[in-house]
Amino acid sequence: MHSHARLVAGVKRDCTPKTSVRSVVFLCIFLLGSSQIIARSEEQFGRTYHAYRSGSYYYPNDPTEIERLDNQYEIIKMVMDGRKYLAPFSRETPPRRVLDIGTGTGTWAIEMGDEFPNAEIVRTDLSPIQPEYVPQREEWDFRNTFDYIHTRVTLGCWSDMKTQIIQRTYDNLEPGGWLECQEPDIIPACDDNTMTPDYGWLNWANKMTATSEKIDRQLQIGNWLKGWFEEVGFVDVHEVYLGILWQRNMMSGLSGLSLGLFGRVLNKTVEEIEVSLVDVRNSFFNRRGSSSSWDENQRPTRS
Repeated sequence: MHSHARLVAGVKRDCTPKTSVRSVVFLCIFLLGSSQIIARSEEQFGRTYHAYRSGSYYYPNDPTEIERLDNQYEIIKMVMDGRKYLAPFSRETPPRRVLDIGTGTGTWAIEMGDEFPNAEIVRTDLSPIQPEYVPQREEWDFRNTFDYIHTRVTLGCWSDMKTQIIQRTYDNLEPGGWLECQEPDIIPACDDNTMTPDYGWLNWANKMTATSEKIDRQLQIGNWLKGWFEEVGFVDVHEVYLGILWQRNMMSGLSGLSLGLFGRVLNKTVEEIEVSLVDVRNSFFNRRGSSSSWDENQRPTRS
């Protein structure tokens, strides 16, 4: 069984922005440093969740989830041979203005800042869980475009990622700027067609996807990335396989991913949810054909 995770990167060629950069930031729900931020959480199902705009994101932000996100970050770096991005940047040709959408723990942005100390790196997220986070009084005011915009594992954040993120970030990239999306598939696939409808992981993924649709949030976005980018104008799509490491990441976050959606939307108890996850965990040990992948997709530069 395997789950796909895809990376799509594209370079902008249209020189005329169609919308303001502020619209891109607005889509990220809120800005780090906004006066509206309330640096607190609310507890439910034995986990903690963000309190700012409660209910707009259904996954935890507690130390257990932060540890999983840190492990997830290291897994992705291993798969990418230690790289943080596939866009063609280097110390000789660095990015100047970077937007990290859904920064999470902020590790990616911090390490990008270490690699490119002269770059302006802006992070956005719903939960201020970053260790160096300091509330500020004023919102960020973006009057310039970015030359690199990045997302990673933002499934469940958007009602329409193609329109809200891919198209609008493209409209606000500088000519020659890059958008890079690294997003997983939640629904497993099977190379030899031996996966049955009662397979635990498949059942869980289908229930998660259906439940998320009830609150107008897309969970299955990885398999659509290639098509979305091609519709916007990207070319040359490639895949890189993640392998068993991604399944370990999924397994470690199974409760956290499930409790908010099944508990809040379906009114299930913690006990009911944990019992339902037993078969899912068992199914993770079926490693035959296990894999994940990233897609890389480049848009041609302007001629």
